[in-house]
Amino acid sequence: MSQASNRSAELICTTNPGLEDLAFEELQQRLDEGGLKGTASERLPARIKGRLRIRYPGPLSSLVQAAGTLRSVHHLLRPVEQFLLPTETPLSTVGERLLEAPLPEMGPSTPFRVSSERRGEHPFGSQDIEREAGTALVERFGAPVDLTGYAVEVRVDVVESLCAVTVQLTRKALSYRHDRTYRPRVSLKPNVAYACLRLARLGPGTERLLDPFCGSGTILMEAADLLPGTELWGSDWSQRAVAGARANLEGAGLEGAGLKDRFRLQAGDARTLAELYPPASCDALVTNPPYGARLGRDIAFPRFYRDFLEQATAVLRPGGRLVVLVRKRGAFNVAAQRTPGLRIRHVQIIETSRVFPGIFVLQRSG
Repeated sequence: MSQASNRSAELICTTNPGLEDLAFEELQQRLDEGGLKGTASERLPARIKGRLRIRYPGPLSSLVQAAGTLRSVHHLLRPVEQFLLPTETPLSTVGERLLEAPLPEMGPSTPFRVSSERRGEHPFGSQDIEREAGTALVERFGAPVDLTGYAVEVRVDVVESLCAVTVQLTRKALSYRHDRTYRPRVSLKPNVAYACLRLARLGPGTERLLDPFCGSGTILMEAADLLPGTELWGSDWSQRAVAGARANLEGAGLEGAGLKDRFRLQAGDARTLAELYPPASCDALVTNPPYGARLGRDIAFPRFYRDFLEQATAVLRPGGRLVVLVRKRGAFNVAAQRTPGLRIRHVQIIETSRVFPGIFVLQRSG
């Protein structure tokens, strides 16, 4: 092993499965912006979906500082070790490995907690893993367990037969941003909203962005940070959602971006956009239509998507992009193929809350 590799640092970023490539692209950009352009990071294979593992030829602190500004990820983890669980004694193996794992963050007076995420069929649950690992760490270090006032969080995640031990470096998820007055039961996560905006490839020349299913305003709040000179338009069929989005935008702490002077919200049906907005008035549409629960059981999604796409095409400028996160990918794909003036440029399937929607990137012909 070379001297350079001895000095390298490794970091894991957690994100939604399907967004790992985008997160790596964003990290490379952050490293460049931080003056670390000449220090290329290396992407390592990650055996658990939704994890981006990076090796960086420099101190861990520099990598964490750059990764701490990422908008596409949830948490930052320091990898400790991975191992396969035997069929006969899986839990005792977890305890035995924790007795030997390299954990320089731990000490006799270090309050800690253990958290676990488990996927697959197992004869034990996440709490069993946490209990076994916590017992081993108390035996090893004599450290106190503190579920709220902890200084170190050790994660022991199990996917099928693979067990991954990490130290979580972020206490609060990086994807948890912007205080919200209005919180519906189901809302888009900010990191997924950011991914949709990034896939739209928007830039300083974007004069006007529209979200015709604005809900609680997550996409518009993300856009306010990313596109400080862009007018932000939003609409929703629900008056309550429009009022909630307005409250969220006004309370998002984005006053420095001149937000109040550039957003416009109104109630309206996304299937009648041409009645709400002038023709070819928007540079881009980025949106997340409802998955179906709020539209009724008898909704004909192929027709619903077709009506929406025809209206979106009418208000989108030639060459403009339409990015849509949809659960019913087949119906949307058929509707998009049959909508004159639209071309599918990219489809990215992700996982969110055990659902697998697709991010469709479309472009209006010139």
